[in-house]
Amino acid sequence: MFSLNKRNIRVAISPFCNLSCIYCDGPKSRKPNKPGAMEDFRRKPLKQGAISTDMFIKIIEALHLARFDGMTLTGGEPLLNPEWDLIVNKAKEIGMSRIGVTTNGTLLNTYLQKKGHLPKGLTLLTISLDTFDADRLKAITRRGKFEEVMKGLSEAKKDNPKLKIRANKVLLRSDMESLLDYIEFCEKSGVIDEINLLNLILKDQQSKRFFEEEFISASEVLDFFSKHTKYKFSIDNKYEFNTKLSSDLRIILKDTNLTLRNNQCINCPIYCQEGFYTVRVATDGNITACPDHKAELSSIDGVAELKRGTLFNKVNQLVKTFETAEPKETLDDFFVKNNIKLRKGN
Repeated sequence: MFSLNKRNIRVAISPFCNLSCIYCDGPKSRKPNKPGAMEDFRRKPLKQGAISTDMFIKIIEALHLARFDGMTLTGGEPLLNPEWDLIVNKAKEIGMSRIGVTTNGTLLNTYLQKKGHLPKGLTLLTISLDTFDADRLKAITRRGKFEEVMKGLSEAKKDNPKLKIRANKVLLRSDMESLLDYIEFCEKSGVIDEINLLNLILKDQQSKRFFEEEFISASEVLDFFSKHTKYKFSIDNKYEFNTKLSSDLRIILKDTNLTLRNNQCINCPIYCQEGFYTVRVATDGNITACPDHKAELSSIDGVAELKRGTLFNKVNQLVKTFETAEPKETLDDFFVKNNIKLRKGN
């Protein structure tokens, strides 16, 4: 069983993003200031915006009491919330021992110029960095500036040399030829401590063709490393593959095939690729254990339950879904259910 004593929550604190990445909502849904559906599984209309900082903090406190002691702020783009740093430091006061933020990095340098320092409670800075090529980054994100992101990372490292910086890279088949160069760049950057290689996720049928063309499985990536490197991967208790290079750079390979499932997954209408790994709090206070992009499955209305004084009990019931979950190989079922025909080579 995956140990609950190191379980994280993901808290989306901004419903919008200032970028428009090709893999986030599918190439056909590009809209300026679109909702950040990558993490923000909300049930309220977007025009209602996000709940208050005070409400976020009370929900985080209830989850901490239910034995969650790690937190990652997400969105959309979390730095669009002007009080993201306050939420970080309040979470530290509550007792969260691992506090991270996942950002596209474009606002990081501006924040540091304004505030001078990152919040003291921050223990992990994760940057969505899919390439080290400026033109390629702009093509993937539609408007991201590579120099701006790297400047922000450099200033963050100067501010706190001990802060762990992780680069998230979504693996795309069309970009695999540059993977080793990407790793080499991260090694030489002087600011990146870890690389997290993520499988492409299918969230709706609009992006199905893109998924079929671009998805590459973790097993195929491991084969790629076996052919081209001497990396030795082991698997951890989160079912992620890990290796550490001689330069001390750590590589994490997320596998969406081996996931935690329980009985409620069998007849699930969405059949996600992610399973039970974390609890998510949306910007409207909706709390779920499932990556329910359409907000169709059962969840907890965090704001309403706080007002009733029953949130802690509801969260404890949610925890039980993790306690009955077991590791399953799920991709084949996922492909059949969604009629996925991957590009030749998978």
